[in-house]
Amino acid sequence: MIPLRKVLVKESGAFAVFAVIFAVLFIWVAIGIIGFAPKWFAILFLTIPVLFVIMVLTRGTGVFMGNRRASTLFEGSEVSESGITFPEELEYETGRVALDGYWTSTGRNRSYHVRRSFRAGERRTGAFLEFPSEPFRVRVLRDGTGRIEAPAVRILSRPYRDVLLIFLTDEGIVEGNGSVTLTRGRDVATLTFRGDGRFLIGTVQAELSKARKVRIEVGSGKVWRKIAEGQSFEFTFSPLPEEKTVVFANYKTVSPLSLVKTLWRDSAVLGHGTFELKAVLDVPLARDVVEKDSFIVELTDRERKDEKNEFEEEWGFKY
Repeated sequence: MIPLRKVLVKESGAFAVFAVIFAVLFIWVAIGIIGFAPKWFAILFLTIPVLFVIMVLTRGTGVFMGNRRASTLFEGSEVSESGITFPEELEYETGRVALDGYWTSTGRNRSYHVRRSFRAGERRTGAFLEFPSEPFRVRVLRDGTGRIEAPAVRILSRPYRDVLLIFLTDEGIVEGNGSVTLTRGRDVATLTFRGDGRFLIGTVQAELSKARKVRIEVGSGKVWRKIAEGQSFEFTFSPLPEEKTVVFANYKTVSPLSLVKTLWRDSAVLGHGTFELKAVLDVPLARDVVEKDSFIVELTDRERKDEKNEFEEEWGFKY
């Protein structure tokens, strides 16, 4: 049997190192400049960079310790097709985690922010954790903008407290079929698609004169991933991982950006529920022609109706 895949996700602490170096250099230069200034002015002038260094060091220490706890549990745990065996009995709580990543701008400066929430279920103790085959949903751009919602476990026991395990199942069936037609002048393209097991299979037939190509994307809202492009072509896309995956991370620092960099290295649209399929007729020097349809990804186990209903309320889509 193919074992469960485990992945370690670490947050970068490089920002703390560079920030401290900059602040120390600033203080060193400032001491020489204000050597002839009144003592009260010098103290006031140096207070801000000193406080900045303390704040950055505190945050950097949190990232370092969180990475260390996740790494230690990652190395000490064994995985199999059915679940995870911890190095010792641990207390943990099951539930679902939601991660939202977004950027804000102030002038020329951009900063990345994350909203995290963990909806706790049961509290348990044990050395073996069965892999939960529950729905998940990933919609994240390459820059970390987007949302991830999945079943998870949060460790409560020391020395692994706040280590987060995120579960992405490979179980699911793609259902639905449809056809859309794009036209502009003498340019005509038709997309037909259908679900086939874990895959969405599609065909594009096009007769183009001015348009350059037809582009196929999957996603919704502001998060879209290109899955194929050309003139007349066929494509296959799976919205499910190739194998069951468990992610080890630290709850207080994990982000959609770190997950994208580690797992997919590009925009990712995966999981269960209703997805939009977008066909785009790429017309130079004119507005693109766009048509959409949708398909559904359901869990293989049809008995999990309660889990599906909760997932539908959380994301606002239907199975």
